[in-house]
Amino acid sequence: MNLFMKSVFFAAAVVAAPMLAAAPAQAVPLVTYTWTTTSQGFGPHLSQPTSASFQAPLSDVLAGEILQFDISNIQLAYPGLTFDSYVASSIGFDFGIFVDPVTGNLIFHDNDQGLAVIGQDTSDPNFSTFLSITVGNPVGGVVKDQFNALDHGSPAAGFPTAGFWTASLPAGGGVPEPASWALMITGLAAVGAIVRRRRAASAIA
Repeated sequence: MNLFMKSVFFAAAVVAAPMLAAAPAQAVPLVTYTWTTTSQGFGPHLSQPTSASFQAPLSDVLAGEILQFDISNIQLAYPGLTFDSYVASSIGFDFGIFVDPVTGNLIFHDNDQGLAVIGQDTSDPNFSTFLSITVGNPVGGVVKDQFNALDHGSPAAGFPTAGFWTASLPAGGGVPEPASWALMITGLAAVGAIVRRRRAASAIA
């Protein structure tokens, strides 16, 4: 590699270094699912989850199936109950739930699909204080999710309950921010200036 080419590559590296250093680590894009109750079922303190959500990798949704161990950031709240542990559990043999890769909506695939997101109060020695909400649970060949809440073994609300999950897809990415464009243009201009100076020097010589 001649001195001219080395100079060009060096200039490009100098300009690119701040861009690479300033670029934040790219987080895995996530799809957020939130719960809406349509039927509260039964129980002495009949109520419904005040909030419920979880996240799954966008790559799973695009592949058409969310796997059990890919579910994260489970957040569940229920009136009068306190949870300190959250987990996703399988209620079928698919160990996943099937989704529309375009909308993220849950779709029926087979009777073995289905998961549950569970919030639990681990201070209860009998492990009987929890909120469990199914995800992608098929009932009669359709997706029909349900929730069940127990307070020290007593039903706060129980089956039959019903509701549905709504997917919020992440905003489209991949378009450089204005600051990134400015750095790229500056870098190209610097490399172009070096090339012009070298050519001019060669012509004079």
